[in-house]
Amino acid sequence: MSSEQDDRIKQLFILEAEEHLVTLETGLVDLKSTMSDSEAINDMFRAAHSVKGGAAMLGMHSVQKVAHRLEDCFKIIRENPVDINQTVESQFLKGYDTLKELVERLQSPYGLREEEGQEIVDSALPIFSELETNLNTLVSGGTVSPSTNGKTISKSNFAQQVKSKLKEILEVFKQADSPDSRKQLTELCNGLLKLDENTEIWKSLVTYSRQAIASSKLSYQILAPVIIKELNQASELIQAGKVQEIVASQDLKEIAKASEQKKVTLPKEPKELVQLIIKSFNHKQLEAIARLLVKHVKSSKNN
Repeated sequence: MSSEQDDRIKQLFILEAEEHLVTLETGLVDLKSTMSDSEAINDMFRAAHSVKGGAAMLGMHSVQKVAHRLEDCFKIIRENPVDINQTVESQFLKGYDTLKELVERLQSPYGLREEEGQEIVDSALPIFSELETNLNTLVSGGTVSPSTNGKTISKSNFAQQVKSKLKEILEVFKQADSPDSRKQLTELCNGLLKLDENTEIWKSLVTYSRQAIASSKLSYQILAPVIIKELNQASELIQAGKVQEIVASQDLKEIAKASEQKKVTLPKEPKELVQLIIKSFNHKQLEAIARLLVKHVKSSKNN
């Protein structure tokens, strides 16, 4: 495809995206009233879905991610009766503003650079996490208090935000192992870190997880159960005010250490591979890897 064709397709996407942004803005300006119009909610859901699909085809990852998060939130209010309050309405508008900013930057002389787009996405992720948490709280009959200093106070806020992020991580773990999926996992870990930058043990757990993920030496089958379980349990303890009970497991520490070992070429012969593994890791690391492999084999048999 020629550069001229690429430009035409990009301009067509921008024109369509602008139309979808008008649909979103119209419905979000007074979302509480819009909630009584199911067709308007469907229009907003479809608008976010269309922007997501078009951005995905053109490789505009930051636009795709933000549109996807908006789509997920519209899906909740599309499928459930929700009594929208000012806090949720404000968070929806912030999400919309993020998408609008990305589309506007696409039209700038230099376009939207990937790192620039990712920076905008990273700053918006906590807003979407809070919004999704608040919507689920309202759906379940809970209450959402007004925001304080930009942060919303809601029932089970931190634990639910972490669970939402872990669901995304789990979905990536289900994908094929690749540099791109490893990068996605690292970005999601960065998002987890931003959820609580003041609790040292939380920062340590996320850092251990990020270290392990950054290395291609450990498979997703080994990483997923350890990281998901560890961070989920920690988030629940933090939410319950029991930070002092959180301790990084030996499994998590060892896979983080194992990721720091020098990269080696693995031999094809099983006997040679075993000898290499014994030489490459210390006794504790070997025990941790053995435990994880046993867990994975048992899990595979059960499935």
